[in-house]
Amino acid sequence: MNFAVGGSGVLDTGYFQRNISSQIDLFQKQLQGSAPAGVALVVVSGNDYSAVVDKNNGTSEAAIAYIPTVVAGLKEQLRRLRDDVGMRKVVVTNLHPMGCTPYFTRPLNYSGCDPLANAGSDQHNAALRSVLDALDPTNSTFLLLDLHTPFLTFIDSARFPVRLRPCCETLKADGHCGQLDDAGNKQYTVCDDPDRHFYWDDVHPTQAAWAAVADAFTPAIHRFLST
Repeated sequence: MNFAVGGSGVLDTGYFQRNISSQIDLFQKQLQGSAPAGVALVVVSGNDYSAVVDKNNGTSEAAIAYIPTVVAGLKEQLRRLRDDVGMRKVVVTNLHPMGCTPYFTRPLNYSGCDPLANAGSDQHNAALRSVLDALDPTNSTFLLLDLHTPFLTFIDSARFPVRLRPCCETLKADGHCGQLDDAGNKQYTVCDDPDRHFYWDDVHPTQAAWAAVADAFTPAIHRFLST
């Protein structure tokens, strides 16, 4: 079952999507009191921080200041999945290096990653690691799935010839992939070979990139589920 909602966050992002608390509410309702089986996957991709940046004129400092609030909210929802819902296995992702997404690399002419945004990802991941250590000292219920390391590995390697420039690129500084003007003209370009690119658009990797990242983290999931 999938209760994820595009654009949602741990907390309210302001886009009217169900946050993670509401998603877990729906999961509990679906169970109707039955004991859950299987594995819960919790993916946090940074929408909480993007929403705060949008509200604060694009400053990474505002997002970094929001980290304790987001991680505290995530801790409570992870506790709910274990203690209230009854999940015995929960996989939760850490945060990819957000400063390497084209949203941040475009102002740098795609020449490098934004160090402040990447520092924010590092702080989030360290705080989340501390939370899981406190919730689950034996690492028997929660797996912190590392997306950050394979992202950095492929961004720094020749596996993808185009790593910081997206395949679908906006023509406007404040535009987005798929945008049309009032006359219906495309305000973006699309590359000929997405498999050469790590990023599809401003924030999302290509299918080829996700396949490579998944190959990197799959062994950790297998080890976790075998215990």
